[in-house]
Amino acid sequence: MKVVFSFIVIIILFDFASANHIDEFYEMLENPGTAAFNIKYTQTQFGSVFESVGVCYFIGSGEYFYQSEDLEVYAQIDQIATKNFRTKQVLFNSINNKNISLMTILSGNKKQIEFIDRYDRESNYYFVVTQLGFDGFFSFNNKTGLMQSLNLNIGQNQLISIEVISIDLIDDFSMPSLNVENFDIIDLRD
Repeated sequence: MKVVFSFIVIIILFDFASANHIDEFYEMLENPGTAAFNIKYTQTQFGSVFESVGVCYFIGSGEYFYQSEDLEVYAQIDQIATKNFRTKQVLFNSINNKNISLMTILSGNKKQIEFIDRYDRESNYYFVVTQLGFDGFFSFNNKTGLMQSLNLNIGQNQLISIEVISIDLIDDFSMPSLNVENFDIIDLRD
Protein backbone atom coordinates (compact mmCIF):
# COMPACT_ATOMS: atom_id res chain seq x y z
CA MET A 1 0.00 0.00 0.00
CA LYS A 2 2.85 2.42 0.83
CA VAL A 3 4.41 1.72 -2.57
CA VAL A 4 1.14 2.57 -4.40
CA PHE A 5 0.67 5.74 -2.34
CA SER A 6 4.29 6.83 -2.97
CA PHE A 7 3.87 6.16 -6.70
CA ILE A 8 0.71 8.30 -6.83
CA VAL A 9 2.42 11.15 -4.96
CA ILE A 10 5.37 11.03 -7.39
CA ILE A 11 3.01 11.13 -10.39
CA ILE A 12 1.14 14.11 -8.96
CA LEU A 13 4.36 16.01 -8.19
CA PHE A 14 5.75 15.24 -11.65
CA ASP A 15 2.51 16.45 -13.24
CA PHE A 16 2.70 19.77 -11.38
CA ALA A 17 6.41 20.16 -12.04
CA SER A 18 6.17 19.48 -15.77
CA ALA A 19 2.96 21.36 -16.56
CA ASN A 20 3.80 25.03 -16.36
CA HIS A 21 1.20 26.39 -18.75
CA ILE A 22 2.27 30.02 -18.37
CA ASP A 23 5.83 29.28 -19.52
CA GLU A 24 4.50 27.22 -22.44
CA PHE A 25 2.19 30.10 -23.39
CA TYR A 26 5.03 32.66 -23.44
CA GLU A 27 7.26 30.23 -25.39
CA MET A 28 4.51 29.97 -28.02
CA LEU A 29 4.48 33.78 -28.36
CA GLU A 30 8.27 33.84 -28.84
CA ASN A 31 8.10 31.48 -31.82
CA PRO A 32 8.33 33.00 -35.31
CA GLY A 33 5.03 34.08 -36.79
CA THR A 34 1.94 35.71 -35.38
CA ALA A 35 -0.53 34.33 -32.85
CA ALA A 36 -4.14 35.16 -33.77
CA PHE A 37 -6.51 34.99 -30.81
CA ASN A 38 -10.28 34.95 -31.30
CA ILE A 39 -11.40 36.65 -28.09
CA LYS A 40 -14.26 38.11 -26.13
CA TYR A 41 -13.14 41.25 -24.29
CA THR A 42 -15.29 42.32 -21.31
CA GLN A 43 -14.80 45.40 -19.14
CA THR A 44 -17.00 45.98 -16.10
CA GLN A 45 -16.86 49.32 -14.30
CA PHE A 46 -19.32 50.52 -11.68
CA GLY A 47 -22.19 48.43 -13.04
CA SER A 48 -21.59 49.21 -16.73
CA VAL A 49 -20.41 46.45 -19.04
CA PHE A 50 -18.57 46.84 -22.34
CA GLU A 51 -18.07 43.76 -24.52
CA SER A 52 -16.29 43.25 -27.80
CA VAL A 53 -15.71 40.07 -29.80
CA GLY A 54 -12.93 40.01 -32.36
CA VAL A 55 -9.52 38.80 -33.43
CA CYS A 56 -6.27 40.00 -31.89
CA TYR A 57 -3.03 39.45 -33.79
CA PHE A 58 0.01 39.41 -31.50
CA ILE A 59 2.98 40.39 -33.62
CA GLY A 60 5.60 40.81 -30.89
CA SER A 61 6.04 41.88 -27.29
CA GLY A 62 3.75 44.88 -26.85
CA GLU A 63 2.82 44.94 -30.54
CA TYR A 64 -0.63 43.81 -31.65
CA PHE A 65 -3.62 44.56 -33.86
CA TYR A 66 -7.20 44.00 -32.65
CA GLN A 67 -10.17 43.98 -35.02
CA SER A 68 -13.86 43.72 -34.22
CA GLU A 69 -17.06 45.03 -35.74
CA ASP A 70 -16.83 48.28 -33.74
CA LEU A 71 -13.10 48.77 -33.08
CA GLU A 72 -9.62 48.46 -34.44
CA VAL A 73 -6.65 48.83 -32.12
CA TYR A 74 -3.14 49.34 -33.46
CA ALA A 75 -0.48 48.97 -30.75
CA GLN A 76 3.23 49.37 -31.26
CA ILE A 77 6.02 49.66 -28.74
CA ASP A 78 5.44 53.32 -27.75
CA GLN A 79 1.98 54.23 -29.04
CA ILE A 80 -1.54 52.93 -29.46
CA ALA A 81 -4.28 54.01 -31.85
CA THR A 82 -7.92 53.07 -31.33
CA LYS A 83 -10.30 53.44 -34.26
CA ASN A 84 -13.93 53.50 -33.13
CA PHE A 85 -16.37 52.90 -35.98
CA ARG A 86 -19.42 53.84 -33.86
CA THR A 87 -18.17 57.29 -32.89
CA LYS A 88 -16.10 57.79 -36.09
CA GLN A 89 -13.07 58.73 -33.97
CA VAL A 90 -9.43 57.71 -33.88
CA LEU A 91 -7.70 58.10 -30.54
CA PHE A 92 -3.88 58.23 -30.42
CA ASN A 93 -2.12 57.71 -27.10
CA SER A 94 1.41 57.11 -25.86
CA ILE A 95 2.36 53.91 -24.08
CA ASN A 96 4.65 54.33 -21.11
CA ASN A 97 5.49 52.52 -17.87
CA LYS A 98 2.35 53.93 -16.22
CA ASN A 99 0.01 52.36 -18.78
CA ILE A 100 -0.94 48.72 -18.89
CA SER A 101 -3.54 46.76 -20.77
CA LEU A 102 -4.55 43.14 -20.90
CA MET A 103 -3.71 43.06 -24.60
CA THR A 104 -0.17 44.22 -23.80
CA ILE A 105 0.19 41.46 -21.21
CA LEU A 106 -1.32 38.92 -23.60
CA SER A 107 1.13 39.98 -26.32
CA GLY A 108 4.03 38.68 -24.22
CA ASN A 109 5.10 41.89 -22.51
CA LYS A 110 5.84 41.00 -18.87
CA LYS A 111 7.65 44.22 -17.89
CA GLN A 112 5.04 45.47 -15.43
CA ILE A 113 3.69 42.21 -14.07
CA GLU A 114 5.14 40.04 -11.36
CA PHE A 115 3.97 36.46 -11.03
CA ILE A 116 3.30 35.57 -7.43
CA ASP A 117 4.05 32.14 -6.11
CA ARG A 118 0.43 31.11 -6.29
CA TYR A 119 -0.99 28.41 -8.51
CA ASP A 120 -4.18 26.48 -7.96
CA ARG A 121 -5.66 23.20 -9.15
CA GLU A 122 -7.80 25.09 -11.65
CA SER A 123 -4.61 26.06 -13.55
CA ASN A 124 -4.82 29.73 -12.62
CA TYR A 125 -1.53 31.65 -12.53
CA TYR A 126 -1.74 34.82 -10.41
CA PHE A 127 0.16 38.07 -10.93
CA VAL A 128 0.29 41.61 -9.58
CA VAL A 129 0.99 44.97 -11.18
CA THR A 130 2.74 46.42 -8.14
CA GLN A 131 3.21 49.91 -9.56
CA LEU A 132 -0.55 50.34 -10.07
CA GLY A 133 -1.96 48.11 -7.31
CA PHE A 134 -3.73 45.79 -9.78
CA ASP A 135 -3.89 42.00 -9.66
CA GLY A 136 -5.07 39.30 -12.00
CA PHE A 137 -4.64 35.80 -13.27
CA PHE A 138 -4.20 33.67 -16.36
CA SER A 139 -6.54 30.67 -16.55
CA PHE A 140 -5.67 27.54 -18.53
CA ASN A 141 -7.60 24.40 -19.40
CA ASN A 142 -6.41 21.70 -16.99
CA LYS A 143 -6.47 18.93 -19.59
CA THR A 144 -5.20 20.65 -22.74
CA GLY A 145 -3.00 23.38 -21.24
CA LEU A 146 -4.57 25.95 -23.58
CA MET A 147 -5.32 29.42 -22.30
CA GLN A 148 -8.95 30.06 -21.43
CA SER A 149 -8.87 33.61 -20.08
CA LEU A 150 -6.89 36.51 -18.69
CA ASN A 151 -8.42 38.63 -15.92
CA LEU A 152 -7.33 41.93 -14.39
CA ASN A 153 -8.84 43.51 -11.29
CA ILE A 154 -8.22 47.27 -11.56
CA GLY A 155 -10.08 48.40 -8.45
CA GLN A 156 -13.32 48.13 -6.60
CA ASN A 157 -16.11 47.11 -9.04
CA GLN A 158 -13.70 47.27 -11.98
CA LEU A 159 -12.72 44.10 -13.84
CA ILE A 160 -11.34 43.47 -17.30
CA SER A 161 -11.32 39.98 -18.77
CA ILE A 162 -10.42 38.36 -22.05
CA GLU A 163 -11.96 35.01 -22.85
CA VAL A 164 -9.90 33.12 -25.41
CA ILE A 165 -12.17 31.34 -27.89
CA SER A 166 -9.39 29.94 -30.10
CA ILE A 167 -5.74 30.48 -31.02
CA ASP A 168 -4.23 30.12 -34.49
CA LEU A 169 -0.62 30.55 -35.54
CA ILE A 170 -0.09 32.53 -38.75
CA ASP A 171 3.18 32.50 -40.69
CA ASP A 172 2.87 35.82 -42.48
CA PHE A 173 1.09 38.82 -40.96
CA SER A 174 1.98 42.49 -40.89
CA MET A 175 0.31 45.40 -39.14
CA PRO A 176 -2.29 46.94 -41.49
CA SER A 177 -2.08 50.65 -42.15
CA LEU A 178 -4.43 52.94 -40.24
CA ASN A 179 -6.88 54.80 -42.49
CA VAL A 180 -8.18 57.91 -40.69
CA GLU A 181 -10.14 59.35 -43.61
CA ASN A 182 -13.60 60.61 -42.49
CA PHE A 183 -12.71 60.09 -38.80
CA ASP A 184 -12.19 62.73 -36.11
CA ILE A 185 -8.68 62.60 -34.61
CA ILE A 186 -8.01 62.83 -30.87
CA ASP A 187 -4.28 62.93 -30.15
CA LEU A 188 -3.27 62.41 -26.51
CA ARG A 189 0.36 61.46 -27.20
CA ASP A 190 3.01 63.09 -25.02
